[in-house]
Amino acid sequence: MDIGAMDRREDLIELKDLRIPVERAQLHGWLYEDAGGEPRWSIEVSGRAQRFGDGDFAQALSPRFYDESLPLRIGDWRELEQQRCRFRWQDDEDQGDSLPTLYLCSHLSLPLSELSLGARDGRRFALRWTGLAEANWDEDYGREMPFRIELQIPFVEQEVRFWQRGDDEEVETAARAILRKRGLSDAHLRYREYRRFRDDPGDEHYRLLRAFFDPVE
Repeated sequence: MDIGAMDRREDLIELKDLRIPVERAQLHGWLYEDAGGEPRWSIEVSGRAQRFGDGDFAQALSPRFYDESLPLRIGDWRELEQQRCRFRWQDDEDQGDSLPTLYLCSHLSLPLSELSLGARDGRRFALRWTGLAEANWDEDYGREMPFRIELQIPFVEQEVRFWQRGDDEEVETAARAILRKRGLSDAHLRYREYRRFRDDPGDEHYRLLRAFFDPVE
């Protein structure tokens, strides 16, 4: 038997009485120059499809915990280390459109969310995320379901979205300039690629670019 395999446990989402294997977990940085230009940090943890219900009402649903804009004011992806975010719906319901959320059969904000990012190991951070979740399923999987997620989560990329100003504009140079202008360090980022928002030169969004950087550990 592979002793190393015995030590590698499968990452799980604990949701009420369920133990759901994690299919995807990631941290992501994004900056849209034409939408205020404020740096954002997002998180997503998704589980494998799980059977809910019986008979004609049975569905295979994949739980997805996410927050598209964590309330963090940092300038470098490595500063995610030791960050903590706490949200209680009854206290912070006016916080904004982006709230910690569970998507099961609909998108519902978490009544309680306590998220901490611990020690960094390369591009991975120790994640502990607990609280209460709600879903529009049934009495068993509906209101105030305790959840727990503990795993090593990677920071996967930094995205910069901006309008190309001319055909000869060098994408990496322009994207790095935007990062620095908006208070983000580009010292630990390696340029990977860019994509056009639309591939058709006749489309009004043809010059909207998405530049992607990989984290340098």
